[in-house]
Parts: sequence; C-alpha cells; structure tokens
Amino acid sequence: MKALIVSILKNDYFRDKGAIFWNFLFPLLLYLILVSIFGNMGSNMNLKIGVVGKSETLESVLRSLPSGIEVVEVKDVEQDLKYGKVDVCIVLPESFDFIFTRALLLSRTKLSVPVEVEVLYAPERRESVILANVVANILESLDLYIRKASEVKVEYRRKEKQDFNYSHYVFPAILLVGVMSVGLFTVPYQIALHREQGVMKRFFASHLKSYHYLISTITCGFFAMVISSSLIIVFAKILYGVSVSGSSFLIGTVISFLTFLSVSLLMVSLFKSFSALNAASQVFNQVFMFMGGFYFDVSNISWPLKAIVVGNPATYLVDYLRGCLGYKMAYTNHFLVPILWIVVSLVLFSLNWRRVMVVE
Repeated sequence: MKALIVSILKNDYFRDKGAIFWNFLFPLLLYLILVSIFGNMGSNMNLKIGVVGKSETLESVLRSLPSGIEVVEVKDVEQDLKYGKVDVCIVLPESFDFIFTRALLLSRTKLSVPVEVEVLYAPERRESVILANVVANILESLDLYIRKASEVKVEYRRKEKQDFNYSHYVFPAILLVGVMSVGLFTVPYQIALHREQGVMKRFFASHLKSYHYLISTITCGFFAMVISSSLIIVFAKILYGVSVSGSSFLIGTVISFLTFLSVSLLMVSLFKSFSALNAASQVFNQVFMFMGGFYFDVSNISWPLKAIVVGNPATYLVDYLRGCLGYKMAYTNHFLVPILWIVVSLVLFSLNWRRVMVVE
C-alpha cells in the first residue's frame, strides 16, 4: 500500500501540472490578487458606493468590504457621481433577491440566466475607476451580468485615510480554498477517472483490496491538503505578517480537512459519471465559497438563501478560523454542522461502497 500512495502522489499530484497549479499555486495567486485589490484601498481612501434598489443579499456582500468603503443609498445617480457624493453606483433590478436566488439555484444548468446589474462610475476619477472594477469583479463572481455607464462629468474631492488589515481577514478563506481544491476536485476526479478508465479493476485484480485503494487515496488527499495549507501559512507569514499559533487553529484546520475529504466521498457516491461529477464539483465549490462567507458577510442574508448559509459547513469553518485570529465570531457550535456532513457523507458512501469501488 505504501507503493500505491507514492504512485498516486507522484502521478496525480506532483506530475500533473493542473493539479500543482490548482492545489498549490492558485490559492497563493488568489490571495495575492485579493490583498493587492482590497488591502490598500481601505487604508488609503474613503470611498462610497451608492446603491439604487433594495437587496439584503447585496447589503451582506458590501458590508464586509474594507472599512474605508462606505455603502449609501442614492436617489439622483448622475448628480451624486458628478459632485463626488459617491464614487460608484450600483443599480439593481426590481425584486433582486428573488431573481438572484432563482439564478443561483439554476446555476450550471441550461436554464441558468445571469442577473443584470448596472454599475456606473466616473472615468475622470482614478479611484472611481478602480472601485468600479472591484465591484464589477465581485458581482461577476456571483454570476451577475454587469453593464457600465461612464459618461458622467465629475468634480474632485479629497480622501481621508483609514486602516484595515484585509490580508489577515481573508487568510482563513484562502486556506479553505486550497483545502476545497483538493477535496472537491482532485480526490473525487481521481476516483471517478480511475473508475471510468478501468484503473480500479486493474488494481483489484492484483493483491490490493478496495479498502487499500481508498485508504491510499484519502491519505494522499490529506497529505496534499497539508502541503497546500503549509504553503499558504508560510506565504501569509512572510508577506503579510499573519501569525498562526495554538491548538485551536490546528484543530479547525484538521476538521476542515476531514470535512472536505468526506464531501469528496459523498460526491463520488452521488455522481457516477465524470461529467456529472465535474458539474457537481463546480456547484459545490461556488455554494461553499460564496454562501460560506469567504469574501463577504452572509450572517444577515435573507431567506431562502439563509438556509444554504446555515447548512453550509464552510460557513462555520471559516468563521471559527477567523475567531482563532481574534475576529468576532458570528456563529456558535462551529463543529456541529461539519461533523454532520462528515457522518452523512460516510454513511452514504458506505451504502454505495460496491457501486463506487466497482466491486464485482
């Protein structure tokens, strides 16, 4: 079994350029990009985002932006942009929360329709252009279609400085991005491909048993998560001075490993073909991230999206890890939902053992 573990690590993790990028390099790149965009904005500027229309969902998204960015309601979009009362304005369609919820539930299906949101900014002001790009990227990550209007003449105004350490706040989210990359993509993809390509049957035709293969696969996934998390921790320490210590953070990280490794087994239990698994992985990943509070606060989001938030293991894991860094926690019983996911995933996997592991 030791030889099998070494073989899987070598071929599926270290020789696969795609696996190297998504598991080990992408979280670091994402961390660098997010901090580059948000990290200095709060400390150097006092910006205002105007919103036309009502949306508890969008309010939750914008509420978690750095302290130098304020969200206000506007009535006259053009005048407020012209005279510098706001730097960017978001115009929402009517019943935005309902439309967004429907779009989220139908995402990754042929019925999916992006929600159209208009973002207006002042091209003569550099900070307005930067903030418009940031807002557009956030909204586009939620599968919202963005339209920009730029013909607004403006007057300049002075900005006041404030402090906000975004690199520390987003660190636990980046850590979980690396963990989920292994748990939601690499491990289930590996099992599904080995099953479809007949690799499993060749394994089991030898002296190896099905449980040998499963233990080896999970061990490799766990090891890859350790490498990914270690790289992110060292990267954050060197570049941004993020300090991680104590058993609490370690416990939360290990629970995260076990949660998403269990989810990988759940996914291969529910989706037999690789194409179906691929679509499911994308949906799980988007829901866990954006409904888990990785990049913005979701604690006050409206129903029915609230049900997705409270049933999402990532919600509690990222909140717990942020609490270990000194941030105020929004939830209690942080390990209850993740452990429920672990138990349910393992039970369903055990019930589908023969089908998943191709035991004839």
